[in-house]
Order: sequence, then C-alpha cells, then structure tokens
Amino acid sequence: MSEYEAVLEQIKAFGPFQVRTFILVSLFEAPLAWAMLVPMFTADKPRFFCTTPQANNQSSELTDLNNTYMQEPEVCSANSSTCLGIEFDSEFTSIVSEWHLICKDSYVGELITSIQMAGVLIGALVTGQLADIFGRKKVLFAEYALLIVFWFSTAFAQTWQVYAALRFIVGGLVGGCLVVNFVLPLEFVTPKWRTFCGCIGFWAVGLMLLAPWAYFLRDWRLLNIAMASTSLTLLPLWWFVDESPRWLLSRGRIQEAGEIIVKAASFNKRPVPDLVPLQEFVKREQIRRDEQKKYSYWHLCSSFHLAMGTLICMFGWFVSSSVYYGHNFNSKNLAGDRYLNVFISGLVEIPALIFVLYSNNTWGRRRTVFLLMLLSGLACFSILIIDLTDRLKELSALTITMAMIGKSCIAGAWAAVQILSAETFPTVIRNIGIGACSMAARIGGIVAPQFVFMGEKSKPVPFVIFGVLAVLCSLLMLLLTETVGRPLPDRLHSETENNLSASLQCEILVTDTSKTDRISHPAGNGFNRTDSAELKTLQHTDSL
Repeated sequence: MSEYEAVLEQIKAFGPFQVRTFILVSLFEAPLAWAMLVPMFTADKPRFFCTTPQANNQSSELTDLNNTYMQEPEVCSANSSTCLGIEFDSEFTSIVSEWHLICKDSYVGELITSIQMAGVLIGALVTGQLADIFGRKKVLFAEYALLIVFWFSTAFAQTWQVYAALRFIVGGLVGGCLVVNFVLPLEFVTPKWRTFCGCIGFWAVGLMLLAPWAYFLRDWRLLNIAMASTSLTLLPLWWFVDESPRWLLSRGRIQEAGEIIVKAASFNKRPVPDLVPLQEFVKREQIRRDEQKKYSYWHLCSSFHLAMGTLICMFGWFVSSSVYYGHNFNSKNLAGDRYLNVFISGLVEIPALIFVLYSNNTWGRRRTVFLLMLLSGLACFSILIIDLTDRLKELSALTITMAMIGKSCIAGAWAAVQILSAETFPTVIRNIGIGACSMAARIGGIVAPQFVFMGEKSKPVPFVIFGVLAVLCSLLMLLLTETVGRPLPDRLHSETENNLSASLQCEILVTDTSKTDRISHPAGNGFNRTDSAELKTLQHTDSL
C-alpha cells in the first residue's frame, strides 16, 4: 500500500469528507448532461407542411388537411409552382424550424451534433494535460464557467454555421469538464471505492431532468438560456471543493496536501495521521513520472497479443459510445411521447449500473460485458424483426421497450468495459492505453448522430447498426482474459501471458477473493487490492 493510500485509510477511506466531495463534484454531471444531450430537443424536427396558393392566387394558406395535404416527402419533392413555402407545426421550435434545415438540408442537424462530439474529443485531450499542469479544481471550475458563457451564447446564434461553431466549443468544454469531474473524486478515495465512484453519479439524473426542461420550455432558444442560467448555481461550490491531495503531492506541494488531509481527518472525526511518509511518496511519484516518459502509443502494439488486446478494448469503447449516444439521439425517432421517452431512457441507466457493481465481482468482468453487450444487441435486432412483420406502428410500445432495454444494457456495458480495459493494460502503459480507448469512444460519439440520420429514411436502420456492433463486440470481448481477482500486469514483457493468453493464465496463482493481492497503481505506486477494488485509470470515459 502506498503512503498516500495508507493515510487515506487512517482518516477513513470513504468517510463523510470523501462522500461530500464525491456528491459535490458529481452534481456537475447533471448540467453537463443537459449541455451534451440538449440537441435531442433543439435539433429535433417539427412536422411541416406545404403552403399552396388559394383559388384567386392572391395569397397563400395552409392547405386543407382533407384536400391537398402533402406528406413530408411530398413537400420536399414539390416544385416552386406547387409549394410556395413551408410552415412548421407550432408545438415546439428547434434549429430545424429556425433555419429550415429540411429536405436538402436535413443532414445539418446531425452534422452539428457530430461537430459537437468532435469538440468533446478535442476538449478531453487538451484538458487532461491542463489538469496535470494547473490542478483538477482550477481547470474544472474555469472550464465550467466558460461552458456556461458559450452555452448561453448558442441561444443568440443567427445562422446555423455560427451555432455549429458554438456547439463545437460547448462540446470541447463539456468533454474537458467530464474528464476532471471523473478524476477528482477518485483521487480522494482508495482503490476499493473507485468502481463505486466511477459508476454512480448524476449523469442519468441529468438526462431524466432534461425531459421536463424541454417539456415546459418548447422554444429552443429559451430552453438553452434557462438551463445555462440555472447551471450558474454550482459555481459557488468553489469554496466547498478542495484540490486533489494526490495531484498536490505529485507536484511536490506537501504542505498544501497535508492541510487538506488534516481537514479531512477532522471532518471524518479521525486523528491526524503522520504525514512524514508522504515525502517518500513524493520522491517515488517523480521517479514514476520520469519512467512513464519512456513509453508511447507505439508500445500498445509492441507485440501481437498486446496489439490485439488494445484493438479489442478500443473497439469496445467505440461501440459503447456510438450505441449509447446513438440510442440517446435516436429517441426522437421513436413512437410515443418524446419527453417521456427521454425521461425513461435516463431512468433505465440506473439499474444497469447497479447491476454492474454486483456482477463485476460475482460473475467477472468479461462475462458481465459479454452479457450486457449481447442483450443490448439482441434488443436492437428485435426491433428489426418487428419491422419485418410490418407492425412497427402497431407494436410501438414493444418497440420502445426493446429500445430502452438496449439503452440500459449498453450503459452498463460501457462501465464494465472501462474496468476490464484498465485491468488489461500493463501498468507502465495503462494511462496510454486508456487514452487510446477514450479517443475511440469519442470517435464513436462523432459517428453516432450519422447512424441516427439513417433513421430518417427507415426507423429500424439505426437499431440494425447498433445490434451488429453490440453483438460483434460481445463476442470479441471473450478473447480477453478475465481479470477479476488476478494481479494486474506490470511490465510489457509479460503482457502475452498476463493479458491475453488464457492457457498460461491457469498457471498464475489466483488468491481467494477475501484476501488481498499486491499490485501496482496506475500511477506506479503499489497498494493492497481486494477483489472488489477494481482499478479504473484516472481518465474520463464519457459517460459517461
């Protein structure tokens, strides 16, 4: 056990101070979910109709619904002599109705969402470096404040091009905030609590709350203004959230870290621990940082087995992200009330994450990922079967149920994939490996809106894509070696035996799950790990 984690055990590994920090930082996830997923409503397409001339040709009006009412494809194919203009249903407004992004411009809504997700990729990459240089707390609050400013500004865009540029910046800031939001609480707890802190949060709650926001505010500009303004209420948390002691120690700022640890001990009603051993921790942190400079992304492919494991993990993250965000953005194409659908899609994530907390230790990482991915894929394929029977509208309730099952399972699978991946890479390149996986996930988020766009022509098409990806991923995950209860691999020379060769794994001593194994922390410091102490590298994964 490292000196820092020994100190955390003395002041209580997950005491009231850590619980408070976890809750306060997790609160940011709700507005971040709003900012990320609001295109589900602001880029939605209202019904629209063709405006045709009256008999006297002096003015125009909406055509009689019982006479020459034109369906959407007919409106788009009508020439100027037949259709003088377009009128949108007044149920709600969106960027589609604002800038007439229909017919030949119908792709623009999904394009803007993909541009936003590209911003998430860039923001996550940049923020990881900024948080290491300037600290977790400063970067989190600075980027969150900027997010509110640019998010608020989107409500005043006058062209879709300007709006797209602003959404790119918003995506970058959301991606950056999510990185630090994920990392900061984990650096206050021991490895035993990392899976809990990594799986449980307020992202799903934010998605659920997005539905009533959009239900009561049907104007897309007003919706953005209201949500951005409400998000300001979290900025005063600056005075209640502390900087990460682990980051301070990595920078040699022992006194500042000690003050926070003493504060935590007092809050947890524990005696002040001996902080002298932390000096040794700081020295070894510096050695670790120097050692990590020797490795690069090339080392992920330094052998056939490691390259295969890397590609499988990256594919798992890509599938998790593309299917997860695809389900979210595709909710507008489902039958029934779109507000209720979005609320339910957030609600179903909660039991899936709770299931992962239990099954990951009981059944193992690999089986958990396989089961959830497979169920998600089969649920999506069931929608295709319903469509082939030509009863998609008649069985709309069953279609929605299958879509929600698919969404729930992929949300849980993503959490399980993160843990399995982190435990698959050798310690010396674990951060690099998870960084590559994170980039794959962001690419999945970029292509997800394009999958949804295919549903404009045929609603089952996105679900077919989701089903194929999920089922294929579930099978590939079986090629990875189970990691539950096993010592984490440390060096590159043993990745073949330790990571991807099931036959040789049988020769490795597997201790009883009630005992502890000596392993290495992703930052390079040893600690005791129980079977329930899944290691998640300190990088954000999307989700959440």
